[in-house]
Amino acid sequence: SRTPLNRVLCCCEYVSAKGEQRSHLLGCCCNCEDFDLVCTRLVTCRSVDRVNVNGMLIAFQDRLRVPWRGGAKRISPAAVAPAFVVPLMLGLATLNAKTAVVLMLTMVGFTVWGVRVAKRTATRTNFFLSWMVFSVLYMILIFEYQVPLLEIGSEENYALIFFAGTAIYCFYSAKRLAPLNLVSAQYGTTPKDELPGIAEASSGEEQAETLQMDSVLNVDEDEVVVDLEGGERTGLMHGQPNICEICRKVTPRKAFHCAMCGTCVKRRDHHSFWLNCCIGERNYVWYIMGLALAEIALLLGANLTLTTACHPFLAARFFGYPLLFPDDCSEVFDSFDIGIIFVAACYALLIAGYIAFVLIRQGYLLRSGTTLHEYKRASSAGGRNRIWSNWRAILK
Repeated sequence: SRTPLNRVLCCCEYVSAKGEQRSHLLGCCCNCEDFDLVCTRLVTCRSVDRVNVNGMLIAFQDRLRVPWRGGAKRISPAAVAPAFVVPLMLGLATLNAKTAVVLMLTMVGFTVWGVRVAKRTATRTNFFLSWMVFSVLYMILIFEYQVPLLEIGSEENYALIFFAGTAIYCFYSAKRLAPLNLVSAQYGTTPKDELPGIAEASSGEEQAETLQMDSVLNVDEDEVVVDLEGGERTGLMHGQPNICEICRKVTPRKAFHCAMCGTCVKRRDHHSFWLNCCIGERNYVWYIMGLALAEIALLLGANLTLTTACHPFLAARFFGYPLLFPDDCSEVFDSFDIGIIFVAACYALLIAGYIAFVLIRQGYLLRSGTTLHEYKRASSAGGRNRIWSNWRAILK
C-alpha cells in the first residue's frame, strides 16, 4: 500500500517529480520504465528511442538527492561535477610538467568556452560557483594537510587563514545581497496591462515615436547628461518614466536588464557566473573587497607553498620578515606529495592572474565613472569590436 503523502517526510524520502508517490533514496534505480526500456534495447541491439533516453535522464536528475531534514533535497548534476573534475585534473597534473601544462591550458580553455556558452544562451547555472567552491576547498585542504607546516611560521599561516576567511565572507555577502539589486515592484508592475498610460501603439504611432526618438538621439551629449542627473531617470518622450522593453518595469537610472536573472538590476555592472548572481548597486563593494582579499590570499598561499616545495632564496627583508621566492623546482614531480602542492600553487597563481585582470579592469572603470555594462554598450555602439565581429562572422 502507498504511504499517504500528507505524512511528514523522513530525511531520506522525497516526493517524485510527478507528485504521485513517495520515494526513497535507496530506490534510485527502481521503477524507472524508461531506464528498463533503454537497457533492454541496448542488450537486444535495437535502436533506442530518444524519448526514453530523455525520460531516463530526467528520472536520474530527479533522484539525485542528499538526505535532509524534512525530506531529501535534489541537487543539480552541474553542481556536483566539479567535486570530481577538479581533484581529478589536479591529480593527473602531478604526473609530469608537460601533463600539468596541458591540463592547466585545457582548464582555462574549458572555463572560457563554458562562460561564453552561458552568456550566449543566457543560462543560469551553479556549475561555475560550484567549481570555485570546490577549488577553494581542495586548495585549503592541500595547504593545511600536505604542505609541511613546520617550514611555515604560525604568523604566516594565521595571515593566510585571515585573508582567505575574509575573502570568503565578502563573496558570501555579495551573493546574499544580490537579490536587493533587482528592481522591485515599487518601480512598476511587470504586466504591461497594469502600467498606467501604456497601451499597444498603432503603426502610425510607432512611426511617430520612432521619429521622436531619432530627434532625441541627435541631442548633444551634454544636454542628455544634465537631464539624467536626477535620482531616477525620467523618460525621454512625453515625460514618461524609463520602461524596460523586456520585463516592462519602470526602472531607475543606470538600471539595465539581465537576461540571466530575467529582470532589471539597479546599477548593473555585470552578471558574475562565478557567484551566479548580478553585481550591482548593493553588492558591488563586497565584490571588489572579496576580489582584493582573494588576490592577497592566493598570492600568499602560492608563495608559501612554492617556497616549501622548491629550493627558496632570500629576496629581501621587510620589517625583519624574510621575503622568499622559489629558485629550483626541477624535482617537484619526483613524488606525489610535493607534486600535488606544486600543482595547487600553480593553480592558485592562475586564478590570481585572472583576479588581477578583473581588478585592473574594475579600477579603470571606477576611474572613468562607468560600469562594465555601460562600457560594453559604448564599445559596441562605437564600433570598437567591429574588427573582431567581422573575423568571427567569417570563421563561423
